[in-house]
Amino acid sequence: MEYTELVTSALRLVNAVRREIGEPPLESFPPGSLEDADSRCPLAKAMTALVILRERRIVFCYPWHASAATKLWGVSFADSLLMSVTMPDALYDFATAFRRGLLPNLLE
Repeated sequence: MEYTELVTSALRLVNAVRREIGEPPLESFPPGSLEDADSRCPLAKAMTALVILRERRIVFCYPWHASAATKLWGVSFADSLLMSVTMPDALYDFATAFRRGLLPNLLE
């Protein structure tokens, strides 16, 4: 998958959840950092969440955010508190590409 397509696919998923929880959609991902990437990568910033790549899950601050993600992305909850979800392939690929330095235009 080309990186432009990867970013577009990931942003589409993020914006679906943002709309569902009453937040405005983003035109692009916010810039992020490779330092403390779990909380400071573009995906984490866009979702106000932790992106735990090694566990392939996203931990949300609020359970209704996680609930919206399961509904819209067709993924399951990843914990008994219903605060985290399994990361869809497009978001996992996006987060992996960012951490590998393949999306330099998204660096702070």
